[in-house]
Amino acid sequence: MDMSTTCVVCLKKSQDYIIECSCCGKTYCSERCREQDHQPKLAHHKWHDYKRIYEQIMNMDPNIRLITICDIIGKIMYSDYRENVENLLSPEESKKSLKMAIDAWKTRSNLAPKIGRGKYVLAEYEKVKRITMPLGQKHLLYITTEVQADHNNIIHKILELPAQKRDY
Repeated sequence: MDMSTTCVVCLKKSQDYIIECSCCGKTYCSERCREQDHQPKLAHHKWHDYKRIYEQIMNMDPNIRLITICDIIGKIMYSDYRENVENLLSPEESKKSLKMAIDAWKTRSNLAPKIGRGKYVLAEYEKVKRITMPLGQKHLLYITTEVQADHNNIIHKILELPAQKRDY
């Protein structure tokens, strides 16, 4: 009876040194093969992390309209609207608004050595509120809410998320 297992990358059979991945259950003959197979999947796994954060925040308050998680240069990691919410901006206008919020955050961050790291920025408009705040050290949350939303409650709940203590 053959007790060997085949590596899913190089197809080498082995029964001595087998690595079974905890996230997908596949088997590999070496760490090199495991890393090679998971390289494209690592972003996928992070995407699930961002989606989980999105869901946690979205479940905090029914007045949250949109959540975008991006890195500090503006690469969007995850973004979605609440179901049945009407977009007030076109896709181009949404990108422009996000870019302006990121640029403003960077500008304010230049003062951080003197006044401390920013916790959040709130902008209130006639039709929406916009909250910009860090997520860990390298990402930003860009959140819009209905005007009647209790932004203090939302902000404080987000500051307590375990994700705030992690770096993505």
